[in-house]
Amino acid sequence: MGFSSEWNEQYKNNRQMSIWPWSHLISLCLRHTPLGKCDEQYCILEVGCGAGANLPFFLSYTNNVFAVDGSEYIISLLQKRFESIKKNLMVADFTVDIPFDRKFDLIVDRGASVHNDIYAIEDYLDAAFSKLKANGYLVITDWFSTEDHNFIHNEKSNKDTFTMSDFTAGSFANLGKVHFFNRAEIQRLTTKFQLIHLEHTTTQVEGVDGKSAVWCLVLQKLSDN
Repeated sequence: MGFSSEWNEQYKNNRQMSIWPWSHLISLCLRHTPLGKCDEQYCILEVGCGAGANLPFFLSYTNNVFAVDGSEYIISLLQKRFESIKKNLMVADFTVDIPFDRKFDLIVDRGASVHNDIYAIEDYLDAAFSKLKANGYLVITDWFSTEDHNFIHNEKSNKDTFTMSDFTAGSFANLGKVHFFNRAEIQRLTTKFQLIHLEHTTTQVEGVDGKSAVWCLVLQKLSDN
């Protein structure tokens, strides 16, 4: 199972409760997908939606907005907040099953799948590919890089080369698994897709010993074959 129970506890303790849409995700969706010119039939899925920060943005374009998260607690809150799409918000481990009997024009993953080991991530990408319509898009942000200081200064786990867990301090404390990616691994993982956009961003924060580094990518499924 990919979902880490630590996230449910974070939400119950009023942590990780972002409520504003993530600006870089907005930019990628509007720049590289047809979202800005879509009609009401356009269908969007967010995996690992968390506290629902991005849902109002997507609902400004279409009512066909769906979301899954492994946390029963957070989904119950979202179903009350977004009454009009209550039936479209479900508890699920998206690395195992995406429980909607439909295909999507756009699937969005804002820092969600990165909190798994590589085996669960591979399963998730296969599931996302199967749930996309032909010419549909998968937008992923905040896949942590092997150049991130959290990777460089910590021991690797035994499960696979780039997955770590049990952080006790810093931004990943009590968040379960965290996977770190390099370019070669991203290219291997995404061979089914057309890679439309790939960027690597590093940020040096004053007072932090090391830099933050993430990957963002836009993928397209060109056909159902």
